Amino acid sequence: MKDSLTASGTIVPSLAADWTIVAPENARIAEMPHAEGDAVQAGDLLVRFDIPALIEELASAQLAVSQATTRLDGAKRELTKMSALSDQGLIPRNQLEAAKSTVLDAQSALTAAQGDLDRITASSSRASITAKFAGTIVKTWHKDGDDVVAAQSDPVMRVVDSTRLQVQVPLSLAELDRISAGQAATVTGPTGAPEAAMVTMRPIAANAAVTTVNIRLSFAQPTALPADTPVEVQIMLDERPNAIVVPRVALQKDEETTYVIVAGADGIAHRHDVRVGLISGGLAQILSGVAFGDLVITNTTAPIVDGMAIQVEK
Repeated sequence: MKDSLTASGTIVPSLAADWTIVAPENARIAEMPHAEGDAVQAGDLLVRFDIPALIEELASAQLAVSQATTRLDGAKRELTKMSALSDQGLIPRNQLEAAKSTVLDAQSALTAAQGDLDRITASSSRASITAKFAGTIVKTWHKDGDDVVAAQSDPVMRVVDSTRLQVQVPLSLAELDRISAGQAATVTGPTGAPEAAMVTMRPIAANAAVTTVNIRLSFAQPTALPADTPVEVQIMLDERPNAIVVPRVALQKDEETTYVIVAGADGIAHRHDVRVGLISGGLAQILSGVAFGDLVITNTTAPIVDGMAIQVEK
């Protein structure tokens, strides 16, 4: 016996293969060497930004290193001069020690300034955006010379790797409760050929106001279905081999228990109290109360009760 959930979905790029580029800071686009529709390789330059704050910070750091270098060079020359005079006994020792201290101070200042420059230079790499993976530029929103802001509402470019595709399926919260990562599924596109897949992402509803949540399925093998293709998805929720099942309409209830009416070989209707397991579609699993081969009565023109004489058609 199997229990499954059927829903509609859409072929979409994998989250790891769908990248929308946004400026790291408010900036001007200095260079966009590729156009919409171009294929790119990992490491290719996609966008280079001119970031005014970064340019000013870098220039200030470079000036600080230059000034610190000049100060150190001067301090070293003065130390050389003081050392020579000290050797000749022409100056007191404290003047020589002061010159040495000045060199140490200048060296320390240069080290700090160089550290700042190195840090800013490293961070300036954020002004150049290179491709994280091979793919295609599917959309551009700007061109060279445009001013952009650092916000998701002002995207610059979208890159997609169309070889890594998934299925996005919107589910209600009630349906989501029955889903867990790792469940097997089949995906059927317009051609009607089913493809094996698996639930790989099951998010948690952010708040009570959310009524629909998107799950993701990954294909067992690469699919030929293109992005944006609508598909039908069947997710296997539970599978119970060798289960005893009866039509759901055969189940009856009283105040205490669930039961079915079984047609006995003696021509008498017998009530069997049953314990019900999985219910799926029009079938119900019976955990106890009937056995394989029992003739369960499902549809009659008149009520049949325990002990009633019946005629069993063979």
